[in-house]
Amino acid sequence: MALFKGGGLGAGQRLSATGFLALGVLTFWVYSVLRFAAAWRAHCARRWREIEGRDDLKGADPQRMAALHARGFSPGRAAPGFAAGLFALSAALVAGWFVRWILLGEEFGYGAIVGAVGASSALFYAALLVAMLWALGAVRRHETSELLVREVGAGALLARRAELGDDIARRWERWTNHVVLFLVCAAPMVFSPTLGAHLFLTGVVWGHVLVLPALCFALAAVLHVWGTVLLVGLYNGHIEYESLHGAREALHPAADRLLPSVAEGAQDAAPERELAAIMLTDMQGYSKAMERDEARAYAKLVEHNRIMRGAIAAHRGREIKTIGDAFLVIFRSALDAVDCGLAAQRAFADYNLGKDEADRILVRIGIHLGDVLVTGNDVFGDGVNVAARIEPHAEPGGICISEPVFEMVRKKIQLEVTRLEGIRLKNIALAPELYRIRLST
Repeated sequence: MALFKGGGLGAGQRLSATGFLALGVLTFWVYSVLRFAAAWRAHCARRWREIEGRDDLKGADPQRMAALHARGFSPGRAAPGFAAGLFALSAALVAGWFVRWILLGEEFGYGAIVGAVGASSALFYAALLVAMLWALGAVRRHETSELLVREVGAGALLARRAELGDDIARRWERWTNHVVLFLVCAAPMVFSPTLGAHLFLTGVVWGHVLVLPALCFALAAVLHVWGTVLLVGLYNGHIEYESLHGAREALHPAADRLLPSVAEGAQDAAPERELAAIMLTDMQGYSKAMERDEARAYAKLVEHNRIMRGAIAAHRGREIKTIGDAFLVIFRSALDAVDCGLAAQRAFADYNLGKDEADRILVRIGIHLGDVLVTGNDVFGDGVNVAARIEPHAEPGGICISEPVFEMVRKKIQLEVTRLEGIRLKNIALAPELYRIRLST
């Protein structure tokens, strides 16, 4: 579910790889690690200021707030500073050896040359190891802490860890694999000058005398570009994740995109108050599918929209807004809304028959009955906010309804439902009981 990039989550400035590529190579990665660390600290500080201002965290226990801050919003300076120091020491060894050998004309034996090059390579690789593992860990801790705050609000102060969903777990598995692969491949690249010095000093020549130096420079270029793209990608990937999943924390992400503010609605003439059944839908995994294969994801979206609009039209629904994979629809009756949801889920189930998992369309549907303000082309009000909070509690391919909806339809349509116990709807003071409709298989 792609979100607009307004203030708050996802609003951070992306890093450009240009400066890292140019200045990183000139400073032996000192610039790269310090620039990343400074940008990351600024991002964490900005997000912490926003979190401190949340209503549900105002007046919280200062010690627990400090623990949350230390856990995911205070990346520290020691690790990147240490890595930058190692990078600088590696550069100093190379520069000192170059000045003495090339400019001052000092003679060095095999042991001195290979030892100097090897020591510089070892320092550079140690710095690379510290920098990449620190960056990976810092971004992950921050992202999981944000997840806790977003999902459980003030409960994040008590939680020791976040239970990661499948999407974010797979996301971090991929990032970890990328970093590990890079660090494994970086070792022979970093130490290639040491091997090159050994071969050169022992009289081994591969074709032309410049072949070995050219090979070392080529490996260094690959290492630099690959590492830079990975480091910058960690930062930008998190900003993109925020923009895709983070919305205004007072509302469900789909509601943040779909629902107008009262100020926006006030611009329309004479809004009318109605009792309506509100349906909000969300297609599972759409944003990740777009990241992997835009054309394939778009084809799924077209089918998703076709099926949804067919069900909505057949049950007298009014499509209010559709952005990406999210639908906001209102109905005159709760029965029409539930029948529409059931028809849509049956149609999606038929569509999914025989398809690979990646090609299946799984949709969550939330339905609530409540007061709304309806204008010419918009709808807003507390009833819509409640529906936005209900939808995430539906299972993929399922429907979740509020108690008012259940009471309206229980005697008119045969349903098997499961009552959800202990569910709290964030920022909803008088939250209704929730029921999941058990769909026949």
